[in-house]
Amino acid sequence: MQGVARKPTRSSIRFIRAVSAVWLAAFILLGGTGIAGAQNTGAEEELYLDPITVTATRTPERLSDVADSVEVFGLERIESLLPGDALDFLSEGAGVILPQASGRGGQASLFLRGSETNFTSVMVDGFKLTFPDGSAYDFGHLSPEWVGAAEILKGPQSPLYGSDAASGVMNFLPDVGKPGEASSFTVRARGGSEETFEETFKLKGGTAKSGYMASLSRLDTEGHLPNDGYYRTTGTVGLDHFLSENARLRFLYHVNRNRYDIPGPAHQRYTEPNKYGRNTEQLIGARAHLKLFPWLEYVPRVSLYLRDTLFENKADAINPDSDKTDTSGTRLLFDNQVNVRLSGKEMGFSALRRSISTLGVEWETEDISIGSVYENAFGSGENKYDSDRRATSIYAQQQFQFQNGFTLAGGVRADNFDVGEDETTGKLSASYKIPGTGARIRGAVGEGIKRPSFAELLDVYGPGNPNLKSERQKSREVGFDQLFAKKKLKFSATYYVNDIDDLIAYSFAPFENGTNYENIQKARVKGAEFSFSLIDFNDFSAHANFNTMDTVALETEGLGAPNYVEGEELLRRPDWWWSASVSYHPERLKATLRVNTVSDRWDIDDSALWPYPRVVNPGFTRVDLALSLDVVKDRISMFDKTRKSKVKDLTVELKVNNALDEEYEAVYGYTAPGIQWFVGVRAIF
Repeated sequence: MQGVARKPTRSSIRFIRAVSAVWLAAFILLGGTGIAGAQNTGAEEELYLDPITVTATRTPERLSDVADSVEVFGLERIESLLPGDALDFLSEGAGVILPQASGRGGQASLFLRGSETNFTSVMVDGFKLTFPDGSAYDFGHLSPEWVGAAEILKGPQSPLYGSDAASGVMNFLPDVGKPGEASSFTVRARGGSEETFEETFKLKGGTAKSGYMASLSRLDTEGHLPNDGYYRTTGTVGLDHFLSENARLRFLYHVNRNRYDIPGPAHQRYTEPNKYGRNTEQLIGARAHLKLFPWLEYVPRVSLYLRDTLFENKADAINPDSDKTDTSGTRLLFDNQVNVRLSGKEMGFSALRRSISTLGVEWETEDISIGSVYENAFGSGENKYDSDRRATSIYAQQQFQFQNGFTLAGGVRADNFDVGEDETTGKLSASYKIPGTGARIRGAVGEGIKRPSFAELLDVYGPGNPNLKSERQKSREVGFDQLFAKKKLKFSATYYVNDIDDLIAYSFAPFENGTNYENIQKARVKGAEFSFSLIDFNDFSAHANFNTMDTVALETEGLGAPNYVEGEELLRRPDWWWSASVSYHPERLKATLRVNTVSDRWDIDDSALWPYPRVVNPGFTRVDLALSLDVVKDRISMFDKTRKSKVKDLTVELKVNNALDEEYEAVYGYTAPGIQWFVGVRAIF
């Protein structure tokens, strides 16, 4: 990058060195000696509709003690759907709009509560998985076999998680074993429609002081269109080690390598023969949990994210042009978090149950490298681009939990960016449990930001604008939760308003300041979510949600794509949609039926001439079915209950997607697959 004035970085470098030294010293001196605090390794009663959540507050809390909107997918709920991709269960989330272009491997972008696709931070166990270049995360490549739970935190979370969390956080928790847990080895194989083959291997267990998990999976499918193949290899390793009863270290490694063929647009009858993309992403993370005193915790984290993307379109009879682009990105993130936990008695305030104060400092550096070559009727050429950027942040949060059931939490964050304007964000949330009723009311207000991408700030594909402000979302919500039947039945309702400001517009013709990007767009989203969950009632469980949404572009300008038309609805956001699943699970059988209905919504037709016209994409209803039968369960066969099997569990599985063969396009112009079936077997040793 040339011609962009960066802020002085000496103070940041000194800050990084000092924090690194403190982290290392604390880990060596406190981790091995047992001075660090107690980590409760005992089994804790898990209530399905009131689980422990770690995402909402950065500290483990009961869901009923958190005022923010959080949805938790437990392992049993995930496995009941026999997912082949993480999309299979994520699409059940309230407020989640996650359309996928075409079939498996097709791009899938998240509109959480109708917000922008790059406004949600994606994490693995709290380590950031969001793309370093600032673009939207593609959920089409996430595999599910290593996931033990998933948390969707809705509403602006930038005060805790930074500029990628303007509309929320999606955190995937690996299924790591616990100390003392017996080791198990799982083998799973499935095959079915479109020459699809899936293989999964998973090792899980624990020793006296450690818990571990390692998984490896492979997916091959030829897709439902010509040149529509998709191939994915995923590996995950998680390790917990307790250096003492008071200090724990977690290590995580996650790698995902995938290749997807691109069949071409619908208006060319999907005849592109040799266009493809390939991605490789790696995440390496380490975290320590040290309790220095009964009231003081220190939680340092460090993570390294590496991503390489290759896109190639070779010349052919249909398209004589050719181009190839190789993009690599890296993120190094270092986070130091301190928690102070005090009881009301310790503070001399009897009305207070406890207080949790969180203070953290975070340093992040991102770099990107792009190399491209092209050849067309106008000539040939080669482009190269390399740049980096940094951020130093301080965040704080205060939680109060009172004896009368009232909870109050507030947070603030200050971000210092070396390129672009510095930002400060805050949020406030509160909830109240009505005594003796199982009911709770809650509300939250907050502000989130999305830092401009490399392309918007810097001269990547045209004149960037280093003076851009971050895109901003201000939100407010109010909600109600009701628990029944010993917390096995839950109803929730939430109303929210998102005001999205300073959205960055792109124009082919430069603006007056000579750049292609300006903060000149605004939008508003209003919506309501209603959800219902029932757990294990006469061998039945059910989850359902209904969503309604009203969107409008308030201001727009520029000569870019017609994503925003002033006074019109936003693209790919339906007016309403609902999802429901019902599972029947007696002793050995598990049968799950899921229905997902989406209303009409606006999209663009990219097969027409520029500017692409807005079109209405018709609504659809999709029905999926998942069946599994435990032939062997706890070493007892259903055919011979007098002998113990060498296999701990043996399960046969059947999964049917789009069982009614609905013809629809989740994204306009990209035909979704028809009915698909997959059969397989899972063995646990």
